[in-house]
Amino acid sequence: MYDMAVTGGSVVTPDGVVQGDIAVKNGVIASIGVPVVPSQVTGRVIDAKGKLVLPGVIDAHVHCQTWTDHADAIGDSHRSAAFGGVTTAITQIRAPVDMAPSDAISYFISEGERTSPIDFGLHTILRPEHDAATEVPKVMALGSPSVKFFMSYKDNGIMTPDATLLRNLRIVAENGGLAMVHAEDGEILAHLIDHAKATGRTRLEDFAWTHPAAAEDLGVHKALAYAKATDCPLYILHMTTKGGVKLLREAAAAGQRVFGETCPKYLTLTNDDLLRVGAQAKVGPPLRSDDDREHLWDALKTGTLSVVASDHAPRARERTGQVDDVFAEPYGAPGAETMLPVIYDELVVKRRGSVSLLAEILSTNPARIYGLYPKKGIIAAGSDADLVLVDPERREVISAATQHSTATYSLYEGREVTGWPTLSTVRGRVVLDNGELKQQPAFGKYQHRSLPESVR
Repeated sequence: MYDMAVTGGSVVTPDGVVQGDIAVKNGVIASIGVPVVPSQVTGRVIDAKGKLVLPGVIDAHVHCQTWTDHADAIGDSHRSAAFGGVTTAITQIRAPVDMAPSDAISYFISEGERTSPIDFGLHTILRPEHDAATEVPKVMALGSPSVKFFMSYKDNGIMTPDATLLRNLRIVAENGGLAMVHAEDGEILAHLIDHAKATGRTRLEDFAWTHPAAAEDLGVHKALAYAKATDCPLYILHMTTKGGVKLLREAAAAGQRVFGETCPKYLTLTNDDLLRVGAQAKVGPPLRSDDDREHLWDALKTGTLSVVASDHAPRARERTGQVDDVFAEPYGAPGAETMLPVIYDELVVKRRGSVSLLAEILSTNPARIYGLYPKKGIIAAGSDADLVLVDPERREVISAATQHSTATYSLYEGREVTGWPTLSTVRGRVVLDNGELKQQPAFGKYQHRSLPESVR
């Protein structure tokens, strides 16, 4: 007897797309492809005819409000993600100056289990003043083996100086962790922003040249060199430039343990959209050129880039047009809820890419890299029954008015997409069902992670 079954769908497995049924027992997948009859099921039988059945989406890059200026609390961001077919979110936690990162992780384990409707993990952000030698072992013991460092944002005090970054990467490596970096060179950005302000170049059209591709390329180059020198596995967040992915490809080919991520906004938008939309499209790193965007797609298709994540970072702002001082505006935009439909539409519908690649970059690869695999990220016997059903023919127009973030804007306002998540399950329980959430906020469980040997 089974607790639940999903029948008649096109199931995306590591071996390809198969037509068949999925049986669930005690929250895990019991069988795939074996016909299930209703009399074998004590709970719900979900008819997936005409639907794609994907492993539940893992959004590996989400931000939240506490101790930052983001708009969504952790439960809000996970709720918004759930409406987009995300079944596990990994949120980045930045402790305040006077709090130990390990205390922040402990706080958010409790807060997340109180408010999240989906499963979740936590990344640790280390500020330059935090003692990595003390804190890295502590946060790893709490199940957060991925530690982030900012190489930029010198003006707000979170940029890690080079000498400190080198020392901290060695500490992360010695403790079996994974270093994550925001790879833009902070000195270049600070210099150009200061120069822009001094010369009165503060309009929207002045933003891009103060955040040039060269600054990201240098950040990627330095991060790769520092990681190689310290024998530290490295994950480069939200990559945007063709130069950056070239450097990543060369490092991986040379045997370095390196992984790259990009985001829907960098795969679908350009700096022209900043000028069209206004300050709401001010993100860091910035939106780039058509040429950069195409190189990102090539890097995904060839495996140079491993993960697409949302970098969900909503802000409480209302203005959509021109602004007097673009540098006074915050960075960031919502994106967790629109990630799956936007990438499905762009990759599968418009670019004729495979649904297997879709599953890899949104589910399997983040699970493998971040220590969730094979519990999550794959449709296989013994894995958690985390599934998302996508109607490949359903068309929807994205609007902030129908989104569930506390932010009041979307970078995809008015965009029509084909392919829409209609149902999801987490551990064999239905979470999303035709636009409604079926689980309470405390349903989500913290995922205590340790890295696989292939990463360490």
